[in-house]
Amino acid sequence: MNPITREERHWFLHCLAQGLYGYMGAAAPPIPVEGLLQHPPETYRDDFGVVDMYSSLWDATFARPPNGRGSVFVRIDLSPAERRFALARELLSALITSRHGRAMGLVQLLMADLKDSAEYFARCLIVPEPLLQAFRRRDGKLADMAEAFGIPSAAAKLRWEDSPA
Repeated sequence: MNPITREERHWFLHCLAQGLYGYMGAAAPPIPVEGLLQHPPETYRDDFGVVDMYSSLWDATFARPPNGRGSVFVRIDLSPAERRFALARELLSALITSRHGRAMGLVQLLMADLKDSAEYFARCLIVPEPLLQAFRRRDGKLADMAEAFGIPSAAAKLRWEDSPA
């Protein structure tokens, strides 16, 4: 596979996130990422879910047994904002390793830059472009974005910078 630039990869991830946002039909924040994992599009129905866990090792991780259904294992004690972001971030691993994702070549396309890809994808999914632009048109400020979208403030700052004003 030919290497792609960071900008091309981000464009692809942005489009993927916007497609899932469209599937969810969310009209306002916060985006129901957990609901998407529990009730995914038909293409991914047998590929992933969510499992609560007690752990201090990580906030969330995705695991898939060989040829089986994967799950995002998420710490039960996270704040709602941290949980939403962690689930959105790990959703990309679920998509990449799904039957459909493997058939599309997402492993080869995204795995080398998984951390950057997952963080960017999560920001685009939980703060979709149409809702971010509407927030800005209503004179929304960066200082209020984390609370408005129910996300960690560091993720809100990066998403604000990701999107053209």
